[in-house]
Formats: sequence, structure tokens, C-alpha cells
Amino acid sequence: MTEDDLDRELRVHLEIEAQEQQERGLPEDEARYAAQRALGSQVRIKEDVRALSRWAPLDSIGRDAHYALRMIRTHPTFALTVIMTLTVGVAASTALFTTVHNVLLRPLAIPEPDRVVLVYNSYPKAGIEHASAAAADYDDRLRGTTVFEEQALFNVSNPGVDVNGVPERIHAMHVTASFFRLIRTPPAEGRAITNEEESPGRNRVTVLSAGLAQQLFGAGRATGRDIRIDGEPHTVVGVMPKAFTFIDADAQLWLPLTLTARDRAQLHANNWVYIGRLKPGATVAQAQAQVDAVNAASFVSHSELREPLTNAGFHSIAVPLQDDLVREMRPTLRLLWAGALFVLLMGCVNVTSLVLARSHARAKEIATRVALGAGKWRVARQLLTEHLILTLTAGAAGLALADAALRVFGHVRLEHLPPGSEVRIDGIVVIYAFASTALIGIVLGMAPLVSPIFGQPLAALRDDTRTGTSGHGRRLRRGLVVAQIGVALILMMGAGLLLASFRRVIAVDPGFNTDRILTASVELPQTRYADADAIRRLTDEALTAIRALPGTVAAGATTSIPFGNDFNTRLIMAEGYQPRPGESFVGPYRNVITPGYFEAMGVRLEAGRFFTEADSSHARRVVIVDTRLARRFWSSMNPLGRRLYFPQSKNLYAITENTPQFEVVGVVGEVKLRGLVEGVGDVGAYYFPLAQAPERRLTFAVHATVDPVSLARMLRTAVTRLDRDLPVFAMQPIVQLEEQSLASRRLATMLAIAFGAVALLLSALGIYGVLAYLVTERTKEIGIRMALGSTPAMIVELVLREGLLLIACGFAVAAASAPLLTRSLQGQLFGVAAFDRPVLAIVVATLVLVATGACALPARRATRIDPVVALGRS
Repeated sequence: MTEDDLDRELRVHLEIEAQEQQERGLPEDEARYAAQRALGSQVRIKEDVRALSRWAPLDSIGRDAHYALRMIRTHPTFALTVIMTLTVGVAASTALFTTVHNVLLRPLAIPEPDRVVLVYNSYPKAGIEHASAAAADYDDRLRGTTVFEEQALFNVSNPGVDVNGVPERIHAMHVTASFFRLIRTPPAEGRAITNEEESPGRNRVTVLSAGLAQQLFGAGRATGRDIRIDGEPHTVVGVMPKAFTFIDADAQLWLPLTLTARDRAQLHANNWVYIGRLKPGATVAQAQAQVDAVNAASFVSHSELREPLTNAGFHSIAVPLQDDLVREMRPTLRLLWAGALFVLLMGCVNVTSLVLARSHARAKEIATRVALGAGKWRVARQLLTEHLILTLTAGAAGLALADAALRVFGHVRLEHLPPGSEVRIDGIVVIYAFASTALIGIVLGMAPLVSPIFGQPLAALRDDTRTGTSGHGRRLRRGLVVAQIGVALILMMGAGLLLASFRRVIAVDPGFNTDRILTASVELPQTRYADADAIRRLTDEALTAIRALPGTVAAGATTSIPFGNDFNTRLIMAEGYQPRPGESFVGPYRNVITPGYFEAMGVRLEAGRFFTEADSSHARRVVIVDTRLARRFWSSMNPLGRRLYFPQSKNLYAITENTPQFEVVGVVGEVKLRGLVEGVGDVGAYYFPLAQAPERRLTFAVHATVDPVSLARMLRTAVTRLDRDLPVFAMQPIVQLEEQSLASRRLATMLAIAFGAVALLLSALGIYGVLAYLVTERTKEIGIRMALGSTPAMIVELVLREGLLLIACGFAVAAASAPLLTRSLQGQLFGVAAFDRPVLAIVVATLVLVATGACALPARRATRIDPVVALGRS
């Protein structure tokens, strides 16, 4: 039935009823009114008739949407304000949820990843919190545990691969054959590495990534073909599926891990990563218990190690692999997501205040519809549709803004982001964005139902100024603003503390010069540099060529460049040092350098000398220590001339004729190796000359008077002239490494400041809205006050007192939430207390200043009220 047919039928019924009333003796006009009363609300009758149609739901939705769009067009300012306010909050929360979802929540891309466990060794009292594992641990756990279905070891390297005649550095993983069984992801082409291929002489095989296979062989079959790795032929036995990634997203080669008898005999030589797959039904707790039992058995068979390892706090930790990969980023991401949700909450509070105010403005309209017979839920459905359209539009805009923000920040390499984590918007993120905005729309649409309009529509029609001014309504609006102020103060305080912390971090002295220093890495393959003489010769020739480059001031090489990712710790002792009872041995950072390295880096010499060419392989063994390690061993003595040694017997503190000893010839300042915040802890570092301790993985440091970037191409050419098959990689200024080490902290600080600024703006808008509404609501009262002699200053005081009361209540809410802030920021701050007084004073002063400004505008407006006009409205 069409709308015209329905109207025509209602008129017929009305006419018939009116005629019957006339036949009963009523005059024509009274009979028509009586017929209308008898027939009831035509609006409700139409709704009841429409409800009988099978298309009624769609028809109803269409009508609601049409009416909602018409109301939005009628009040575009309100609609735009709601959409823009929610868009900012939705964008922030969606962007952070996307990061949390992809980094913390997305499982590893292998079957049943929750059953894969990482076990690592820890020596906290020796300054080594998170070590890897030893081959001896692997063998012991293979024999002594029953909880694992598979166990595997791996490590990484960067061999040179001949790609179309050009040597390129390729990221590789050396894995036991069990690795592929553990990850349950077989090659898409060919096969995996076998147990037999872990043996020397049979290990010249490799598995390629799909991308590298395509690069090397195009569309042809890769298996069975040979490639040159570090100058030696290797047979390709398998190709992994496209987009495969596990732990190391950069890995493109998988090579057999060959363990020697010496590797298996060395206890606590933590050079490999150990992972295990739990059997079905087994738990991490059970794995931890069995690993602890294996360690206890090792103490029995190697009783000489019990005391020193106990003093070092040695223990092994079993943890789900996924949890370990995200352990560094989890606190920061959770903190930022909480801040984003607070911003969204504040936006919702502001929008709720707008909706309540608009409901008051629409009181007569709603009351008229109720008086005409529209049911409460019919009106509620209409309001719900209107607000859902607004919030879902904001959700779409927020999703687009979040995607743009993620693209902008996508180039920021967060140093603690798990390898392979790709932050992207997917179906779950879209569902989150629209589900959250739909929930907001439902709450906003239902908010007007608390109005007394539905219970007393006639009262609303008589005097619409009273329908929304109840004490309950006023208290609700004030409560929302108080909550906004409290949240704003919390967010601003967090942002202020993170900013103060970041300023402290960048003010830390790294211990070296970061200006105009170029770094470049090489990894010398064992096949071509099998002995120490070959390593020394190539290093000397490369440094000679680099030092001859135009603009070079100084150059040297190291095994551990600051802010890089290659670090090595090793137990070392001091001759004559008597440890206190229960004192732990120490595992400082071990670094191998060439002469010229300290000079190129600008490291301070505190005592003694730097290494020279005289510190050759035939000279006495020497070592340089930093000030922290020197204080550890020789707090009240001159360390020069003292000796360090590597223990070679069951008694760690005993020196035999076979014990390697090294004379201290210099003391240098502390160098921040892992980062400005993550220094060398309480342990320190020591340095050997490369001539006496050759290493294959080296990073050159070149101090130049020219731009380091302009020097990169010449450096590569200088090295490849010496060995055309040797890739030079990771060429970048050291200041860029420093920037990368600060990326997560800088991004967190920037986002926290942005959240705090938005919170400040929203709270100011909330205060302004409440006070402006207060002035409108009390126009008559203010007019009476002014008519009775109140001065403008007294009126301003009246309004400001209301605003300052809201601010004070908001501060009280923030103070009550202070413990939450303390817990959230714990571990995120450096050099700043959780309640730093200067930061707190600045934040409070800023919020009070902005909030007072928001109070001033309505107060000024109140002073301009004309008493005659105000009283004339009564």
C-alpha cells in the first residue's frame, strides 16, 4: 500500500466515524473532533499498517535514514563537529590498535605458533640478563627433556652471494635440520636440510627464499642448481614458500648448522638461539621445570661451576617465542594505546555533551512527535539512526586518517619491533574501527532517552526551557567535563614526563663523537680467510686504502659498532682480584678493534695509551678497559700494568701456565654500545687489538671532513678492489644509527604530546560548552542580578567560580588516578621521577591557563546580557 492509499483510507475512516457521530446528535465540528479522538493517532496507525508488510524493516530503515540525513543537512555545524571530534579519536585508537594487533596479537606465521618456546640463559648478577644458549645446553636438553616434540638451534650470518656476477650480502640463518620440522613449514620446492647434512663435508647445501630464487634463476627451477656462497659452491635443495617469514624477516638463505666437538664441549658458550616445540597438551611451566632439572643435573656433573654460576644468578628462562619477540615493545605500545583510547573517550564525552545540549534544543520537536502518538522506541530508533550515520561516517574518516598516519610513520624503524612485523590495516582492524564507532553511535542515540520529555511531553510543549534543565542534566554535563579535565591532566602529565625523559636521554654523553663518521661492515668468509694472517692482511690493506681516501681524518675497525646489533659478552677476571663472598663473576662486553678506531670515534683516553701497530701478533698480549670495568676490579689502584685473564681451569680464580693473560695498557671512557639508555650496565667493556684476536665480522669507522654519505661509494670501491667477491654492507653515518636507536622513544614522545594537546583542546572545549550553556540557562537569573545592582566583575566572578570548581574537581580525579599513571610509566622514564615537580607545575599551569581562557569567553558574554531583554523573556 502506497502512502497516498494509506492517507486516502484514513480519510475515509475518519469521514465514516464523523458521520456516525453526527447521527448520534453531535454538531459537525464536534463530530469531526470526536472522530479524530476515536480513531487515535494517525501516525501510529500508519506505523502499525507499515509493520504488517514484509518489507517493513527495510522501509522503516529507509525512512529513518532519509529523515536522519535531512536533519544532518539542517544542522551541518553540529554534524561536522561530531564527525571531526570523533574522527581524531577514532584515528588515534585505530592506528595504535593496528600496531598492537600486528605486533603483539598477530600469531607467528607457522602452524600452532603458541607451542613454540624460546629458552635462554640469564646471568643477572654478572650483567647478562638475556643470553642465548650453548650447544652443550642443546645436547643436554635433547637427552634430559620429554616435554618437547622438536628442538632446534640456529644463529645468523651475512655471507656474500654471487648474484648475477655481483657479490651481495645476503642475510642467512644457520639451522639444525630439526628447525624445519619444528616450524612445520616445508619448502614449496624441493626438500629441507637433512640430519646428515649437518656434518662437515656434507653441509654445502642451502634452502633459498622464494624471492632470492626468483632473483637468481628467474622462473626456472632452482633445486639442484649451484650458487656461490662466500666463494664456495652450494647446491640448492629447497625453496621456501612465498612470503614465508619466521623470527628473522630478512633471512633469504638457510644453511646447515655444523657443530664441532669443541662447540658441544664448551659450557655456557651462548652462541646459538634455542627453540623447542611443545608436545600437544604440554605447558611452558612443564618445559621450565624440565629445563631447571637439566641445569641441576649439570651442576652435579660440573660441581666446580656451581658456586660461580650461583653467584652470577644463573638460570634458564622458558618463554613463548611470541612473548619474547615483543617484550621490548609491549609496555610502550600498551601505554600509547591507552593514551589513544583516552583521547577517543574524551572525544566521546565532548560529543555526548553536544548531543545532550541538542536534545534540549529539540525538546519541543521530540515532545510534539510523542504527543502525536509516536512511541518512545520509535523516536529512539530515529535518533539512533541519526547518530549511527554520524559516528560511522567518523569511523570511515578515522580509518582513512589512521591508514595515512601509518603510511607516514611506516618509514620509522622501531629498534624493538619484532623482525617481520608488518603494521597494516586488515579486516580485524576495520571491524574494530566500525564496531567501536557503532557502539559510540548506539550510546549517543540512547542518551536522549533519559530526558523527561518522553514521560511529560505536554509539559515540554508548554515550556521547553524546563525540559533539559533538571538538576540531573546539569550534574551529568558537569560530571562529563570534570572527567575530561582529569583525563587531560593525566595525558598531559604523561606527555610531559616522556618529553622530559627524552630530553635527558638525548643529553647523555655517548662517549664518542657522532659528527661526520661513516660506518661500513664486511664479513670475511672462512673459505677465503681461513687463518688469522689472512684476516689481518685484508684488514690492514682495507684500512690503508680507506685512510688514503680524500677527506679522511682517521679510520679504524671494530667488531661492535655503537648503536649496532653485534655485541659479545665474555667472562673475564683480574689477576689478584679477591671477590667478596657471594660476589659474581662479570661478563663485560668484549670488543676487538684496530689501531685508529678510538681516534676515529673520538673516544676519550683516560689513562695509558691507545693501541698501535706495535701491538702485533708477536708482541705481548694487551688489553684496554673502560672506566667502569677499571672501577670494578681496581677501584683504589692504578689499572695500568695490571692483568686480565680468561679462566682455563675449574677454579675460575686460579691462573695456570695455560691461562691467557692480557696487560692493561690503557683506560678509555665508557662508550654507550647498545644505546644512550642501554649502556653497559654495571659491568663495563674491554678491548683487544685485532692483530692479537682476529675476527671476521668487522665494521669500519671513518672520520672525515666531508659528508659521510659522499664517502660511501669511494669506500666500497676501495674494499672491492682488494676482494671483488667481498660485499660491503650497512654503510651509513653513525648519527643515523643513533637516530634509529631513539626511534621508538621519539615516536612514543611525539604521540604522547599529540594526545596531550588534543586532550587539552577537548577539555577546553568542554569547559567552554558547559559554561556557555550555563550562561544561556541562567540568563534570567543574571538579568535579575544585574537589575539589582550586580557589577560586571561580580558576574564574571560568578561564571569563573563555576569553571574553577570544575577544574578543581578534575584535578581531584587526576590525583586519584595518579597510581595508575605511575604504574603505566614505570620503566619508560629515564632520569625523571614519576611525579617530577617541574613537569607537574608546567602541566598544571598550562591546563589552568587554557581552562581559564575557556571560562573567560562565557563570562564576558554574561556581562553583556541586557537585564531588560532577559527579564522580557520570562
